[in-house]
Amino acid sequence: MIEYILSSALNRDNQLDDKIANHYLTDFTMTETDNRGEISWILDGERLEKFPNSERSEVIRPSMKILSENDGYWIVTANKALDPDSLFESVYLYGDVHFTKRDGLGSIEIDITTESAVIYPKDEKVETDKFGVIKTPDSKTSGVGIIADIDNGYVKILSKAKRLSFDENKVGQIQGDKLIYNMNSKTWKILKKSSDDTSEIKERVKTILKTRTKK
Repeated sequence: MIEYILSSALNRDNQLDDKIANHYLTDFTMTETDNRGEISWILDGERLEKFPNSERSEVIRPSMKILSENDGYWIVTANKALDPDSLFESVYLYGDVHFTKRDGLGSIEIDITTESAVIYPKDEKVETDKFGVIKTPDSKTSGVGIIADIDNGYVKILSKAKRLSFDENKVGQIQGDKLIYNMNSKTWKILKKSSDDTSEIKERVKTILKTRTKK
């Protein structure tokens, strides 16, 4: 898909340094549709780059709007994005990474900020092994290692979790190693046992980043 776009709307530099883009688009918009012809996501960016002798592509200032299968949509922004195979099935984001999930009326349901993360647009899933902050309408929660599974309606914090809740009358606090947020019931609880581990996320990130030097 990306190769076709970059070959059709072409700004080309004939150099063949593997570390320097030789195909690129500026101020671009891409749209992905499903097998029914309905929009799955829309990606905007300042620059989309493709590299010689590699399947990878990189995006400067990406902003992706993903239409949720269940309800509403979410917006993802970052300073840069790296896609190892240019299929936009798994994308590594880094620098001021920001996820905002909105409901069908446009109200913010959940807001996540972190320094880097991997996004799986088709699965509506985000994961990071870094420190992150999660905001909901009545709470602010932080921790190290986050898995946000929008399609299945939950967000997990994998370690060092700390939550502050607030309403008009009181402020509450939950602190534990792991917490999980149910997006349907809009409640947090301590997760005592979980097979999720930040080391698994680290390995998936390493696999993506290897494409930077892959010949």
